[in-house]
Amino acid sequence: MSGATKCDGALHLNVRLHKLAAQFAGAFPNLSRPQPIGFYSINEAREFQDDASNATYLFLPPRNTLPLNLNAGIENVQRKVAQHEYHDIYQFCQYIYNHQELLVKSSNGQLRLDNDFVTFRGILRLIMCTPYEKQKDYKLMATRLNDTIYIAKVETEADRIDREQMTQRQLDMCSWGFKFEQYCTTDTPNIPPKTNVPVIEAKEFACVYRCKLNGMNLLYGAEMDGMKSDVIVDLDKPEQLRSVEFVELKTTAHQLNRNQQRSFDNYKSLNWWCQSYLVGIRTILAGLRDNQGLLHDIKEYNVTEMHRQKPWSPAAVVTFLSNFLHELKSLIEHIDDPNDPPVVMLDYIANEGQVLYTVLQGTHRPPMLPNWYRQLFRGET
Repeated sequence: MSGATKCDGALHLNVRLHKLAAQFAGAFPNLSRPQPIGFYSINEAREFQDDASNATYLFLPPRNTLPLNLNAGIENVQRKVAQHEYHDIYQFCQYIYNHQELLVKSSNGQLRLDNDFVTFRGILRLIMCTPYEKQKDYKLMATRLNDTIYIAKVETEADRIDREQMTQRQLDMCSWGFKFEQYCTTDTPNIPPKTNVPVIEAKEFACVYRCKLNGMNLLYGAEMDGMKSDVIVDLDKPEQLRSVEFVELKTTAHQLNRNQQRSFDNYKSLNWWCQSYLVGIRTILAGLRDNQGLLHDIKEYNVTEMHRQKPWSPAAVVTFLSNFLHELKSLIEHIDDPNDPPVVMLDYIANEGQVLYTVLQGTHRPPMLPNWYRQLFRGET
């Protein structure tokens, strides 16, 4: 293929391979335990930092301080501004560029990663939940560089409208989750967190994980909330990074009504499980808040038990992830052109239960990977 050729079609996938509450006959796929191999931080200006400066430690508030006010200081919150759609993948490329020990030399002298896919946990979670998602569309883009496929998320038109039309109430409710994290995490073990300073929503700490799924090597970044440790963890030491216990922090409604409980059982618990399972997290701490932003309790969920008495199937969602990645890999290998590497746009159409694709090349191809990154892999830097 050459020039600006377009190929349109649908991935050959059984999107509805499982129905809620039905029996899933398939076995759990061959998925190795995810291993953290690195980390990086994103500062308040959304700039990449090759360090653990934003890593935090769990410090739960004493029970006698409940309820906590999630609106405290909300007038001074520093919210995250919208970034261009390549921002996250460019930062992950920066991590790989800084850690060229991850690269191996091909027989032709070019560098490559020993990974079939590079992406983010949030994208893997999105794909996993697809069999049960019948309302919300999503869009991804993928491209191949030296045998590795990169996947990034693209904002849909509906996402853009929702973002631009968010009410103050919706913005504040989003901020409640960040305030809960501030109440529960500290920069230094055993030192209470500073909760009287503005919440900076743009700051992140991410770990880089790898695992193998049905023969495919995956490398992905994941934002992490906090570590369980009474002593400072030296994440630069691989054995400490591998052994540290991370926890996930969530907020959800207190005293769920029947519809909220059904939504939690069918969808929210599934999203929580997928997100945690992909990084080996065993514990989710959920802040239970009312509609006024008062946090009344903190409930602990054991990730290994979350699927019990739920209508969704862990085996089904991991099976779908494997099927999706295998199908995408097959497609890109078939259409790849080293002289004009295509970008494949993937559109999940929820009400049709299909994943459509469009191949973009030539002047139509978006700059999904930065030129300095491509130059590295060509051996030009």
